[in-house]
Amino acid sequence: MQRFILLLLTLFVYLSVADATQGGVFPITEFSSEELDQGIVNGWELKKGFCRRIKYRTKPSIMEIDNRKTLYANVNDSGVIALKPVKLPPLEYKFLKWEWKVSKILPNSIEKEKGADDYPASICIVYGKTLFGMPYRYRALIYVFGNNIQKGERFANPCKKNARMIVVESGKENVNRWLNYKVNHYSDYIQEFGQEPGEIIYVGIQTNTDRTHEKIETWYANIFLETE
Repeated sequence: MQRFILLLLTLFVYLSVADATQGGVFPITEFSSEELDQGIVNGWELKKGFCRRIKYRTKPSIMEIDNRKTLYANVNDSGVIALKPVKLPPLEYKFLKWEWKVSKILPNSIEKEKGADDYPASICIVYGKTLFGMPYRYRALIYVFGNNIQKGERFANPCKKNARMIVVESGKENVNRWLNYKVNHYSDYIQEFGQEPGEIIYVGIQTNTDRTHEKIETWYANIFLETE
């Protein structure tokens, strides 16, 4: 019976993806009226951490602000890691778009040091396979809003060889304003890992301050995977 239920859930995910990808666009932050009314996001998985276990974890909420329906992270000496399960071919859906706004940066973060890397905002895209809902043999690209590193830098995650960090924004110049991005994550993956990516299995967000012990607010909006 348990195996049968898992098969049904897998089929449901595939059918949901097929319905959602009409027109070459797969929305990540598309919320129902019920979710908006309650401010609670459904269908996302909360994780303990890519590099380290975040002791105090906060759930993201849904908030309408600045004419945007946002995934809102209100973090105080804690962290938010939320991933939305998807099953999409990366070559077809090679573009990733999003907007974010951060209330501040974290000047005491040491991004390239193991266990000392806090970020105001991150967008994660995970490739590989899942077994019983758990990723395995996976690799990840993490697009970050940095603090003390240069925009355009790329480097390996300090404690995960299968994750690469790509700095798309950094510094305090653009805090408290909406910023938007469009990246070719397929090309970025090949550049970072030197081979074709596996299936896209998650897209998500991460904001954490558990090493700098600070308070920060981050808003994420209009996250999409697109064919062109």
